Amino acid sequence: MNRIGRLLPSLIFNLAETAIIFLSGVALKLDMKYIVILMLTFMISRGLFGKALHFKTWYRCLIWSTLIMLSIFVLLKVDLVISILFAIFSAFIMTGKSNIKDMYLWNTDGTPSKYADVAEYVKYNRFDDKLIEFEKKLEQLDGIEYLVYKYRFKDEKTFSEISELLDMDNPRIVEKLDKVAFAIRIYCKI
Repeated sequence: MNRIGRLLPSLIFNLAETAIIFLSGVALKLDMKYIVILMLTFMISRGLFGKALHFKTWYRCLIWSTLIMLSIFVLLKVDLVISILFAIFSAFIMTGKSNIKDMYLWNTDGTPSKYADVAEYVKYNRFDDKLIEFEKKLEQLDGIEYLVYKYRFKDEKTFSEISELLDMDNPRIVEKLDKVAFAIRIYCKI
């Protein structure tokens, strides 16, 4: 009984939200089958992409969902295929996988990068015996990791520059940098 008491308000809200969105499509004089197709495309895509983002308040959820679906319905006036593609894109945006803070390999909000301590250590300890010893061992063990380390921390190159120099994609560069940063933190006791 307690579970039904918790689920009932959520179910009522979801049904009301769906009805409002459907009626907004009808108000735009769209064909009902296209309204249903777009709504299902959005819901199914959102479920397939991962965990859906939710707002803490019901009215924000209602406003956001209604605005997204209205924009998709307006696109339906232009072309069905474009509106379906936009529904899929919007569904992806509404999942946790689309966190734009993680979209780029650099940080845009002024917070230090996860390699800031290593970059600072390399910058101010270039002639430290422990660091020189680490660099020699790294070069002997893995030449690519050494080049990634050198380009990023010594030459202060960007990820795109490193990618061009080594013909390596960004996820692999990050993977190598993570290994090097972990190793240098332990070896040099940063």
